[in-house]
Amino acid sequence: MTQSSRFEQRICLIEASCLVLLGIYLLSPCAFAQSLLLPTAQPTRTPTPSLVQTQKEQRNSDAQSNSPKHIFWLVPAFNVTYQTKFEPLTPRGKFNEWFGGTYDPRGLGLYAFESATLEHSSADGFCGYGKGWGGYGKCFGATELDANISSFSGDFLFPVILHQDPRYFRLGEGSLGKRLFYAISRVFVTHSDTGHWVFYSSALAGTAVGAAASNLYYPKHDRGFSNSVSRAGLDLANTALFNAAAEFWPDIRHKLGQVF
Repeated sequence: MTQSSRFEQRICLIEASCLVLLGIYLLSPCAFAQSLLLPTAQPTRTPTPSLVQTQKEQRNSDAQSNSPKHIFWLVPAFNVTYQTKFEPLTPRGKFNEWFGGTYDPRGLGLYAFESATLEHSSADGFCGYGKGWGGYGKCFGATELDANISSFSGDFLFPVILHQDPRYFRLGEGSLGKRLFYAISRVFVTHSDTGHWVFYSSALAGTAVGAAASNLYYPKHDRGFSNSVSRAGLDLANTALFNAAAEFWPDIRHKLGQVF
């Protein structure tokens, strides 16, 4: 299976996933999203020098406690927050968010499953590396390297350097179209560490670095500029789908809870 064929296959999967998300959401109570998981307001305290470090650690703890950790019970979502009041992450907090999502056991299991199914072809084996356990091992390693390089650069390194926040902040209210547009637009927009909306250059740079680096270990027929652009485009499409899933997951989970 060529790089182009795998790209088309993944795009079809993304489109199917979007239709499933849309169908489930349309069956869920619209008003529920406006009141779900709103954190209780806390009294404001005037910081003192002795409390600065403690408050930084508390912000990182609050960021983790306001995260669903996983969506659809399997997909790592440590970079998703339900905060209604912006609190910046420290560099350590950004590292913890990246590390938790990248090496989450459930996420590793999903990559192993993807390598065995979506990346397999009867013609050229796994990811073009050949058949058997050897080909599968190389395919799984390449999939993991893709995720590690792109996420380390886009979710930790560049956000620290450029002072940007790597999290997805759920909107949780408004019409379907408004929330869907918001989710997709967060591929290109994020918070700075000061709380202002800025162009999400750190994530886009991470995507570019990951797509370029893959030419070092992908099979020769899957290397080159056009294939790198395809991989970058697929990464952005996956991010948009992930954001949409994160935005509507509480509504979907509530609806599924009513059914089961």
